[in-house]
Amino acid sequence: MYDELIQSEIERHGIDPAIHITPARLQKVQENFESSEPRNVILTGTAGDGKTYHCRRIWTDLGGDPEQWKVGKKIVSLTLPASGKMLTIVKDLSELTVSEKNNLFANLAIAVVGGSANNVYLVAANDGQLLASWRDWSDSQGKEEHKVFKIVEDMLVDERTSDDALNLNLFNLSRLDASEHFQELVEQLVEHPQWSQCEGCDLLNKDGSTICPIRINRERLRNGSNGSVFRKRLGELMKLARANHMHIPIRDLLLLGVNILLGDRQERQILLTCRTAKNRAEKQDYRLTNPYANVFGANLPERQRQQYQVFNTLEAFGIGRETDNKFDNLLIYGIYDGSKLYKELVSMDTHYGASAYEAYLRDYLEGERESIDEFMSALSRQRQRLFFSLPTESALDPWRLTVYQASGRFLTFVDGLANRSDVSRVTELLVRGLNRTFCGMMIDDGAKLYLASSGGDGRGRIASLLNYDLPTTRHRRDPYLNFAIGSDGATPCLQIIDPASQGDGIVDSLTLQLTHFEYLVRVASGSLPASFSRQCNEDFLDFKLRLIKRLDDLDLIGEESSGDEISLQALTVDERGRAHTDNIRIRLSS
Repeated sequence: MYDELIQSEIERHGIDPAIHITPARLQKVQENFESSEPRNVILTGTAGDGKTYHCRRIWTDLGGDPEQWKVGKKIVSLTLPASGKMLTIVKDLSELTVSEKNNLFANLAIAVVGGSANNVYLVAANDGQLLASWRDWSDSQGKEEHKVFKIVEDMLVDERTSDDALNLNLFNLSRLDASEHFQELVEQLVEHPQWSQCEGCDLLNKDGSTICPIRINRERLRNGSNGSVFRKRLGELMKLARANHMHIPIRDLLLLGVNILLGDRQERQILLTCRTAKNRAEKQDYRLTNPYANVFGANLPERQRQQYQVFNTLEAFGIGRETDNKFDNLLIYGIYDGSKLYKELVSMDTHYGASAYEAYLRDYLEGERESIDEFMSALSRQRQRLFFSLPTESALDPWRLTVYQASGRFLTFVDGLANRSDVSRVTELLVRGLNRTFCGMMIDDGAKLYLASSGGDGRGRIASLLNYDLPTTRHRRDPYLNFAIGSDGATPCLQIIDPASQGDGIVDSLTLQLTHFEYLVRVASGSLPASFSRQCNEDFLDFKLRLIKRLDDLDLIGEESSGDEISLQALTVDERGRAHTDNIRIRLSS
């Protein structure tokens, strides 16, 4: 699925209308090159984010010949109508030879520092390729050329689109919200006019009902009057992936939509055709076309599946592998104890529920151990199906079937921060997790943040020397803890605010990725700080020590010790989890 090939495939198959989404940065890039003083533009991002698509649209929208674009040249040029400047478009930096790259960077460096009055550039490049190639070129040049490279590198790392020192706009297409793109793409996919070609099919009844697995999978993704829970959960997974710095390119979103509809687990068969779909329907072999398993690429051989980023990203949530007593008791024993919930959630799904599962369950419960692997696979697929089909108002929490069991709270917290609604219950939970991590004691207080150390480097398991205690509500004079939505709109941010300082007053901050959030919730619920994630524990300890130093620099200590004694505060916790402080004065001998 490369832009150049897609256009020819659309024409060859007569696809009308073509499936597309609104290009993320196209309007801004167009407005730039249509202005009298255009700036240079670099489009970065991972493979499949639409960089070449943006370049082609700029070419055609500004008067470039579409046939000339199809010739396949690596670099094309045209004169901009408004400014009269020559625009040079580099379709893909990775396709250039070393000498071609060196020549490009020499001219681009001149253009971005304002030294070229007649030339501007539009360059598409993967992040790593851009930095590695530009660094190699700048290392062989002088200090000024290397200085330009460092500014570009800092822009990419700091996620800035511009810098006062350069005539350049840098757009990273990997920073966009995959969940919004996915919903837009799926809507076009499942509501495309060419589904009308199914009319007259033997598997389609006059009332619209069908036994065709392709159309059954399509119905599961369609919104209908009540909306699709399947589609909603997929969107939430993508929001969570973004919050955990796992990016899904647009190309992979298209691939995912197709695989959900057409995935087939028959040996040597990967995607359904009309002929194979009819065969599955006649044999009622729907276990091979399960859309909930297709989400994770179960229809692909493992080696092939690992080549696609979207499957690796979604697989990281552990859906299907994670066990939960409530769900597993329902799935294993619900059929025999007359469970109403089992009937609603398993039996009523005649295609991917009971018929695809109960034969394996019966063998397992009757002691058939030779097929236990098949049963475990069938059980895993039922967990996946339940995750994607449980009603929103269900008493069962679908996120218990994932590695990140606090995901529901995370989404609610982010939404609450964005909409300025009450998030106090989650805030209290997070602060409790922070206190237990910072102090190494089972503190239950979630209304005040305790910053304590243990002497030495401050990394002892128990930190009982209190440095600061900060309120979690806005204060007029003293520093306080605050939670805000991050600049990406997807992750919460922990901030320490000093209302007395200039500017935004942020003393220090820490972005709470999904993993960090899960860590704090689990610690607040009783897990030991270092047992869930040693890396998260280290991240928070680093933040604590850095924060103590910055607060020390603000000189917030009210009562100074006299010259012959040191005053310390010892932190203790009673049997109810309440923190107490005791003043300790240590006299110094002369």
